[in-house]
Amino acid sequence: MVIPATLVAAISLLSGPVPDQSRVLWQGPALAGDAVVWAEEANGTGSLHRWTPTRGDRVVYSSDSLALGRPLAASRSLLAFERGYPSCAPQPGVACPQLEDAVVGPPTGPFKTFVPPRKCSMPTLGNTLALDGGVAAYIQLDCDRQQLRVVVRNVGRAKGPVVIREAAVSSGCCRDVALAGNFVAWSNRNDVVVYNRIAHRVAYRARIGPGAGVNVDLGFDLQRDGKLAVAYRFVEVARAGPTNVAWFSPSAPRAHVLPLRGSDTPIRIAADRIALERFSSRSAGLLVVSDLAGGLLPVASITPPLRFRAFDFDGRHVAWASDRITDSRVDCPPPGQERPCVKRESGVTSIWLRTIAGGGTRLVARLPFADTIAHAS
Repeated sequence: MVIPATLVAAISLLSGPVPDQSRVLWQGPALAGDAVVWAEEANGTGSLHRWTPTRGDRVVYSSDSLALGRPLAASRSLLAFERGYPSCAPQPGVACPQLEDAVVGPPTGPFKTFVPPRKCSMPTLGNTLALDGGVAAYIQLDCDRQQLRVVVRNVGRAKGPVVIREAAVSSGCCRDVALAGNFVAWSNRNDVVVYNRIAHRVAYRARIGPGAGVNVDLGFDLQRDGKLAVAYRFVEVARAGPTNVAWFSPSAPRAHVLPLRGSDTPIRIAADRIALERFSSRSAGLLVVSDLAGGLLPVASITPPLRFRAFDFDGRHVAWASDRITDSRVDCPPPGQERPCVKRESGVTSIWLRTIAGGGTRLVARLPFADTIAHAS
């Protein structure tokens, strides 16, 4: 379903105001060379942060146009993110359509538009931005033609974007994209297509579902040699709970299913290692790195009152975020108001960084939040 971007912005306002002292994590953490990048909200304004071991935490972009909750992509040389903003100056009695675009630039800016503005959105779109070095891949939504395009662009060169796949919105194609080396991957219903952008051909298709009529909830990531890691579960069996984990390669494009289960669909692959979160008990999680045979290296244990948020992995480092909840309440409106009851929480979000090869764990940032809308676990 395609919906106007104006309605997306209106729905986001249901969360209500955020207290001044709150720093609410929305995107990331993402690894970018020796840096860790994330986006947060404080008092209605979004800011993009970049932390390095030598310079610490720096704000590289700050604006209420930052599309919180939408994709953030990072590489050693580039950052890319989405924005939302009015398409005209405020006028009394005039509803100004909301525009959405995406910008890219060097790690500390400036940033320029590289995905054209649009006046609609799709709630089913997921990871629509990907970076590797100076190359970007993205999903472009054509509101008028009701089509999705997989586009690749070398940001530092004058040559324009190259469309490598185009499909109707109703086709089930192209909800997520990944990029690494010469390869681009995108979702295609229950499959993932891996495309060689230099050879201009499909390298292979990673078939996940057992056949037509079975829906699959999946996440995937791509390695520079074309290997693909996938975490998936069959929706007819369960809409939550453990996932299967498998990897594919151009030379052996069949599912190599690992003897382990993940707790959700986010997954990363680099240097022939796969990072994912597992259940260690009914209430606790374990962030691990696996080799291609399923041998595990534990990275971090997330036990109550901690709650796992997100992670990234580049083959050498793992970055992750977790919440420690100190207080919560149910916020219901006065009689006669139509908004639903919401759960509000207070606590602190911590962002961590660990070097896999014998390095210690380092605290990158602490983000205290107060009386904010609860994030889904």
